[in-house]
Amino acid sequence: MKKYLYIIPALAALAACSPAEYDLGAQDVQVGDLVEGIAFKVEPDATNPNIIHLTSLMPSNYSVAWEHPMGRSTSSSCDVSLPFSGDYEVTFGVDTRAGWVWGETYTFTVAENDFGMLSDDIWTNLAGGVDENGNGNPKTWVPMDKAYGSYQGSSPVGYMNPDDIMNDGTGITDITLGNWSMNWDPGFQSWLIPEDDPYMESSMILSLDASKGCVVEVNKNTSSGMTSKTGSFALNVSDTSRPTITFNNTDMLYAAWGEGVCSNYSKDIKILTCDEYVLQLATMRTNSEGSWWIVWNYVWEEVQNGNVIIPSDDPDLLPTYSPELPSYDDLATELFTISGDDATYVASQTTLLLDEEKPYDLIWWNPATAAWEWIDGYGTTWAPEYADEYFSLTLTQAGKAELETEAGSVSTTFEIVGSSLVFADEITLLEAGSHKVSGTEFAVMKCSADDNEVALGIPVEYDADGVANKYLCARMTIKPVGGSTSGATELKVDNSKIAPYVEASKYFRFEFYNPWAGKDDSEWPVDVTKLKLKKNQTLTVKFSVSGIDWTGTPMAALCCNMDDFSWEPTCFTNFQGVTFNTAGENTLTLTNNTGSTYTFYGNGCLTVCIEIDGYASSLDIDNAVVNVTSLTIE
Repeated sequence: MKKYLYIIPALAALAACSPAEYDLGAQDVQVGDLVEGIAFKVEPDATNPNIIHLTSLMPSNYSVAWEHPMGRSTSSSCDVSLPFSGDYEVTFGVDTRAGWVWGETYTFTVAENDFGMLSDDIWTNLAGGVDENGNGNPKTWVPMDKAYGSYQGSSPVGYMNPDDIMNDGTGITDITLGNWSMNWDPGFQSWLIPEDDPYMESSMILSLDASKGCVVEVNKNTSSGMTSKTGSFALNVSDTSRPTITFNNTDMLYAAWGEGVCSNYSKDIKILTCDEYVLQLATMRTNSEGSWWIVWNYVWEEVQNGNVIIPSDDPDLLPTYSPELPSYDDLATELFTISGDDATYVASQTTLLLDEEKPYDLIWWNPATAAWEWIDGYGTTWAPEYADEYFSLTLTQAGKAELETEAGSVSTTFEIVGSSLVFADEITLLEAGSHKVSGTEFAVMKCSADDNEVALGIPVEYDADGVANKYLCARMTIKPVGGSTSGATELKVDNSKIAPYVEASKYFRFEFYNPWAGKDDSEWPVDVTKLKLKKNQTLTVKFSVSGIDWTGTPMAALCCNMDDFSWEPTCFTNFQGVTFNTAGENTLTLTNNTGSTYTFYGNGCLTVCIEIDGYASSLDIDNAVVNVTSLTIE
């Protein structure tokens, strides 16, 4: 039995020399020079012979590379863990002035199985594991056909932003197992993978066997029929939080649509999710559309056919939901609501302007969450930036509409029908490149005065039942009637109503609001009905604390129940924490990055937390006085 590994493609040229002389000015390195024992060595670990140490014997000024049973490496030394006995191959290469030179493949033998190396659950989740005799239990993975519980994805393929793999604006690029978020779940699309695509009859069978090792069988169905190919796979769990899988003598299972999209479907494929029920792999898009992670979604065949039900303590199986337009209790009122810093009122008319940051975008129906989600593609090659042109759409409660653009003015009438605006005449809201938001009927995909957002869209794609599941939208803001206000809004604070206390004998706290404290609304130091932040607004509190004998320099944080915010002690070490000034004024801020208005009233606390245990001479705070000098929202 042999496990074959192949040579890395040639890289840039650097140096040429002979292993005998190790002098960059000498003759070129020859294939015959790169032999085990002279240019490199392969040694089993003295304690566990199933761990193989690969070490370069070349001088440190050489760049070297390896092809080994677990994948690729460019380190001068690396370790390979091989749970199965058998003959294995490794290839060693050196970068020279003449280019990369690779030695002959070196074969070594692992004498015994070491099933202890399969103790990580990922082996069982991925390939069924083995019993004490090495007998395997093959695992069959099939393309995902619908949403499964809280797992990401509702179809065989999705997308992930390489510059923001959490899709939350943090800019994280390092993918770890289970720590990622899909940028776009397209579902089934006619141009991508439709529900009746032959690919849906494909499968990938992974198995572990004492005599055969790690085996993969790929059964791929296309319009030309079914093809089957058997090879081996190597699972690299040297970093258990960043596992990868390499396929030998075959590629991973992917749809015909993927041909030419990614250049690599076999080497060091990233594993995003791998539990008993769902497997998700990522390959990098390399075609002319630019770099982007393509997420390949699979589900265990036994789950898909109903023989295995995900237990109740795991994510429940959830149905997919058909698209539904957003519903409004009273769209006529919502459309004409003007939200100011001091008051919110219903006007007789409203004027809509194009959003300067994102004047248009696609919104798609996520069948797993039953929600409309922005693709956020504006500014990419798909959605070029819109020219800075004049735009104003004025609507009146009497049903009149006035559209003013660089192309001219259009006067017409409109009526509200369900969740749509229907105009008497065709109007064009926006045209950019090949994208045009035009027609007589526009779905109101967003309408929120608090979020200063109105989005009118036209359908551009439909699901298998003929229901629109994607809309091209003009994204607009609401022009304040009578002009806009500027500057921060200050909330009056009654310091006499601030009641500090010590939480868990560790943390000094004082609260602006806590719905679980059993207090009447009037007992809080601020008007709690005004405690709300529109998207991207920032709340700032300035305060000082006296009457405590501080012996150290603690950290302070502003805490709430908003997503991504933490409580003690994490709040002191993440983005919330600031060094507390024990002798003067402190400033803490909190920004609403949720994408919509966040209302504290009724939903969650707004609390200042400060370390005190180990930072004060006593936890007695009877003499403590909190003085809030300002609480502003801007």
